[in-house]
Amino acid sequence: MCTLKIYAMRKIILLLAIAISSYGYAQNDVTFKVDMNDYTGTFTEIQLNGNFNGWCGSCNPMSDDDADGVWEVTLPLDAASIEYKFTFDNWTGQETLAPGLECTLTTDGFTNRYLEINGDTILPVVCWESCVACTGMPSTANVTFKVDMDGYSGSYTTVNLNGVFNGWCGACAEMTDDDADNVYELTVNVSTGTIEYKFTVDGWDDQEMFTEGDPCTSTIDGFTNRTLEVTEDAVLDVVCWNSCAVCVVGIEENWLENVLISPNPNNGVFNIKANLSSYNNVLISVSDIQGKIIYQTSQSNNILNQNIDLSNAENGIYLLNISSQYGTITEKIFINK
Repeated sequence: MCTLKIYAMRKIILLLAIAISSYGYAQNDVTFKVDMNDYTGTFTEIQLNGNFNGWCGSCNPMSDDDADGVWEVTLPLDAASIEYKFTFDNWTGQETLAPGLECTLTTDGFTNRYLEINGDTILPVVCWESCVACTGMPSTANVTFKVDMDGYSGSYTTVNLNGVFNGWCGACAEMTDDDADNVYELTVNVSTGTIEYKFTVDGWDDQEMFTEGDPCTSTIDGFTNRTLEVTEDAVLDVVCWNSCAVCVVGIEENWLENVLISPNPNNGVFNIKANLSSYNNVLISVSDIQGKIIYQTSQSNNILNQNIDLSNAENGIYLLNISSQYGTITEKIFINK
């Protein structure tokens, strides 16, 4: 009887060991693949790093035996939730993953790839720093921007390029006019995808002001800026300041004369008067110094006489833009209640 009890207990222990092995400690073959064809930098070897290997650097190298640009490695891993990312040359470089992507998890400020391991798995090929396959589009491109300042009526020392790619930094991206033809240009390396930008002068002393719906622009969060879909290196056509088209030379250069803003400074209520050289369709807009339009109207006449009420606006400097087919005149408005 005692022998039977010992045998039964041993059998129970064996079954428990099998169960534990099946549900807690069984390892699974997981294959990771990353496509480096769209990566524009240089590297020697791709590595896989994660919490399963202590983010060890070069301990789990990947290989590209068929030289197709897709690197892979298969590892035996426990059934668990893991965080990981692709790196190269022992942390010389690593992926920068955007929070919120469907394949990532952000913990304590660190965003990594995330995977639930429940069995042997061959993961699909993903592009470096992406949750999906590569599109064949490079991650960055060299874009040459050009602006013709013939249509600008004010004075300036420098012409600047400002956009999402330089943090709207002001004077950091100065354009040049080496042949003195009044066309300024600058080549910038930007991320591919949709970018916003505009031309300014002397940092932010003055800036282009666009109307929502202009063909070369988009309005995002109330700000209307030039937009461009970047897919490859490009040299953009010359555009006129504050226009989506080339400058019109020698036509109605003095289309707006004797502009009078009264009073200025003001409490937000003021009048605009001016003479137009001919019967014109005129767009009048007022924006804050960041470019957000707070007032807009239009009229068709040869004499401008417009009352504007911005009494709800805060104290500060605002930009008044009067535009027609011949160009844009910009004046500063000072509100001080």
